[in-house]
Amino acid sequence: MTIAVSCESCGMPLAGAEDHALADASIPYCNYCAPDGKLPAAQERLERFTQWTMRQEGLDYAAAREKAVAYMKTMPAWKDAF
Repeated sequence: MTIAVSCESCGMPLAGAEDHALADASIPYCNYCAPDGKLPAAQERLERFTQWTMRQEGLDYAAAREKAVAYMKTMPAWKDAF
């Protein structure tokens, strides 16, 4: 039985060590959220999520930010940040 693992910051599937930050399977974050192995500050990550949501969904800044905050609250890494 394979246990599905996902980034605790953004939810991206982590299929193999190469998907984890620093290609280290013990790090619970993807290489996009924590390229140096550590998560950035919550506000910095929120801004990146907001910008990504604007590009992906065509939302204005305020709507994208609201959606990003709501999503981040569901992720283990950020559940207490907002």
